[in-house]
Amino acid sequence: MQQRIPRHVTALCAALLVAAVSACVPARDMPKLACNSNADCPAGGKLSCDNDVGLCVPCDACSSSKPDTWVDTVSATTADVEIVLGSDATQVSSGPDAIAAADAIAAADAATTSDAVAVSCDPTPTGLGVAVPQGMVYIPGGTFWMGCNAAKETNCDLDATQHKVTLSGYFIDVTETTVAQYQECVTAGKCSAPSKVKKEPYATYPDHPTHPVNFVTWQQAQTYCKFRGNDLPTEAQWEMAARGNCEKNGSAAVGDACKSAMRAYPWIGAVANCNTAIMKMTTNGCGNDATWPVGSLPAGDSPYCLHDMAGNVSEWTRDWYAVYTAAEVTDPQGPGTGLDRVARGGGFLYDADHQRASVRKAAKPSDSGSDVGFRCARSYP
Repeated sequence: MQQRIPRHVTALCAALLVAAVSACVPARDMPKLACNSNADCPAGGKLSCDNDVGLCVPCDACSSSKPDTWVDTVSATTADVEIVLGSDATQVSSGPDAIAAADAIAAADAATTSDAVAVSCDPTPTGLGVAVPQGMVYIPGGTFWMGCNAAKETNCDLDATQHKVTLSGYFIDVTETTVAQYQECVTAGKCSAPSKVKKEPYATYPDHPTHPVNFVTWQQAQTYCKFRGNDLPTEAQWEMAARGNCEKNGSAAVGDACKSAMRAYPWIGAVANCNTAIMKMTTNGCGNDATWPVGSLPAGDSPYCLHDMAGNVSEWTRDWYAVYTAAEVTDPQGPGTGLDRVARGGGFLYDADHQRASVRKAAKPSDSGSDVGFRCARSYP
């Protein structure tokens, strides 16, 4: 079974993913030799036969006793690197080791900017009459169709019943709220620490400053946003920021043409995978069983340059949960009361179907979890 680590890199340390490994494998100069077994590959422990592709591939993590454990499969033309997990391979356990591995891989990305995937999205506009808040972008007012697009999506559930929504302009955070940002509020005495911290499994606070803060309740998220002079986004604000208005989906009209054109994911095209979302794809967190630093996968950005609107952590929104109706609405705020709040976006424990921009999760406001965080929004003007 294969798990893609979507990295355009010149070197990848298998040690980041397997505790017993310390050597790095150069990614660009590896030969492509046909093979049927390990015996067909050169000796010396550097190559092993990947039976899925019939090629000798670099294998610093392999030994004579376990020749088919962790293999780096390299494309000579693109230098894409896949991690092939053998049946007897051992993953880094969840928690600090896995999170540290994600940090190191992200650092490797930053060092290889020439190979980064170019993503085209709108710059922050000028002429708004007010300064754009730091770390936010402006989402112009517009119309979109909210809910599961049956023309492009399957397994519609709580997100069923598409309906037309028109929103006024607003600001929203480019990234999920990080540990470092949340810690500022804790230090100021305005926020309480997450329910799980430090060495507890999956906890990002306070040792992983660039990761999304997790294990926060709805009230903790809202308190932080208020600390910054903001609010949690409404469900509708969150969803339009994730998938775009009608124009962003290629429709000049706002009727049925837009309804059927609405994208399933924040990007247009392929089903969610580890190129676009930190998710469960055979294994959790794209092989790391943990969150990643925010903004690690720019190929998954939304039409408004927002990172991680699919994957990493799900995000609290302001609304109480209610079943959708087909009625057209403008600037919906959700019900006045309820039992559950709504979280949006798929986290690192969820598969591709749960990364769709329309997917909703209903949860008690007092709940918190390893794959639940948030970002903030602000009304305009």
